[in-house]
Amino acid sequence: NQSRHSTAEVLGVLAAMGWLSEQPGDFQERIARAGRWITLPKGARLFHAGEPATAMFGLGEGLLDIAIPISEDEEVTVHRAPPGFWIGDGALLSSVPRQLSIEAATDCLVFRLPIEAVQRMLEAFPRDWMYFHRLSSLNATLAVRTLAEMIALPPRARFARLLLRIRLPDNTVRVTQEELGRMAGMSRAAFRRTFGSCCAPTA
Repeated sequence: NQSRHSTAEVLGVLAAMGWLSEQPGDFQERIARAGRWITLPKGARLFHAGEPATAMFGLGEGLLDIAIPISEDEEVTVHRAPPGFWIGDGALLSSVPRQLSIEAATDCLVFRLPIEAVQRMLEAFPRDWMYFHRLSSLNATLAVRTLAEMIALPPRARFARLLLRIRLPDNTVRVTQEELGRMAGMSRAAFRRTFGSCCAPTA
């Protein structure tokens, strides 16, 4: 009981929501022992696309923007992640450079799990591969769903799905209109029309 209590204290919100909260207690305990909390001020980059992977991260407080590079000097923000979100596992476990860029949309508290700790866990507990694979599957599903919405849905439906995807547990959305339009892949004019249509008061 003391071990579980200590693990929950160390992990905070990460033990209560998101991928890690759904994994076994002994695995959570190993994660809690292996990582540490760091602060990330608003506007700071957690990592850039193209960098080698040195750690994976869980978001305890704040919001993270996820961007995909579409050229050498341009990125597109496709998602705003809430607390409980984990990222960085894909490049870490596959030993490839980062494919995404992550920036703090607000001041953030992030749990950093270094690559050396992950490697030690997997050597000592091979079953842990399954738990990490669950995270990779969740993030891959999110990426595919986001792409499908961008391709298949009309602007109004795409905008509504975006709001649902980035809402916080209290059902609020912390984002500017400009950021919403960028994440929805809309031109400024198209976004204004869609935003006005969705948010206009009803009689």
